[in-house]
Amino acid sequence: EDERSLMMNSLYALHDKLAQVAGEHECGSSIQRNLTVQEAAAYLKNLDPEYESVLNTALEWILNSGEDVGIKCLSNDPNEMDVTNVTDVKYLESTSPKMSFRCRFRRAFVNVTHRLSILLLGIAMVWGVLHYMKYRWAKEEEETRQMYDMVVKIIDVLRSHSEACSENKDLQPYMPILHVHDSLIPPQDRRKMKKVWNRAVDFLAANESRVRTETRRIGGAEFLVWKWMQPSAACDKILVIPSKVWQGQAFHLDRRNSPPNSLTPCLKIRNMFDPVMEIGDHWHLAIQEAILEKCSDNDGIVHIAVDKNSREGCVYVKCLSPEYAGKAFKALHGSWFDGKLVTVKYLRLDRYHHRFPQALTCNTPLKPSNKHMNSMSHLRLRTGTTNSQGSS
Repeated sequence: EDERSLMMNSLYALHDKLAQVAGEHECGSSIQRNLTVQEAAAYLKNLDPEYESVLNTALEWILNSGEDVGIKCLSNDPNEMDVTNVTDVKYLESTSPKMSFRCRFRRAFVNVTHRLSILLLGIAMVWGVLHYMKYRWAKEEEETRQMYDMVVKIIDVLRSHSEACSENKDLQPYMPILHVHDSLIPPQDRRKMKKVWNRAVDFLAANESRVRTETRRIGGAEFLVWKWMQPSAACDKILVIPSKVWQGQAFHLDRRNSPPNSLTPCLKIRNMFDPVMEIGDHWHLAIQEAILEKCSDNDGIVHIAVDKNSREGCVYVKCLSPEYAGKAFKALHGSWFDGKLVTVKYLRLDRYHHRFPQALTCNTPLKPSNKHMNSMSHLRLRTGTTNSQGSS
């Protein structure tokens, strides 16, 4: 019993010493984390000569206990985790370092700061990705809007050239694509507008039946040219009664070409008509009727104004709220109407009231004048004939 008590006392003393050495190592004040068996024996002998005599017995008890007693026995081989023989024990190490409060606080602070830095870095990366995606979406929306504007400008140039050809027979009925490009885009913007131009050319090739692409030899070189296939304005006035019909959707709306929500109840709609080709004094009423019929499920339109002199065929619409304006946007934007691609953008309320003061007091929803929904038909009427054509 005395020998057992002596062994346990030596272990307690050795445990405290090893915990102190490990704690100094963890706090950075010492490079040594453990003691050799010889150093441990010398330490115990310095405390009590009898402690050294029971060291091997104590080590054997640690190895046979199979439990964590706070002292780990190590060999020379770092890969050997479990030492079973006392003669193989070369180092002794504490499994529970003893550290001061200051040291523990400093280690905890460093650990928390490190983890917080990783968290903030992760948040910054997520924010950066979201910011970049938002930037990309805004840029794509802007490029899409510029593409539609470019399509409208190209069609205007080709239509004007076709009308000039009908008056001057010396002009060729086509225009080189490169010449149209150079006339619409200033030299300093051509690099920046290259993607917008290519998208507009592809869009015309896929969706505009009135523009035909051909190859012509001009000045001894081959050029791709555009030719306007629609009859002249004079012929249209004689032969065609404007049908004013919706002819399907050019593309599906998504977050790239449709703003997620509206902040204003006012809209500006382009390409609803061509003032040169309209006949009569009340043709604008058909335009208003067509908009109301296309938005028949929207009871929030309170004012419609048709700019009869607009070369872009502009119509202005005010709704009861931004939500109604968003529904009208989705119903109209990207649709074909009477052979023209309709585009819509939001307009500030103060600008709308400045241009149309009478709209200030408009708060009664407008309704189509009848239930026939004529603008939703796909039929075209021509004078002198009784046949009708379906349009895509």
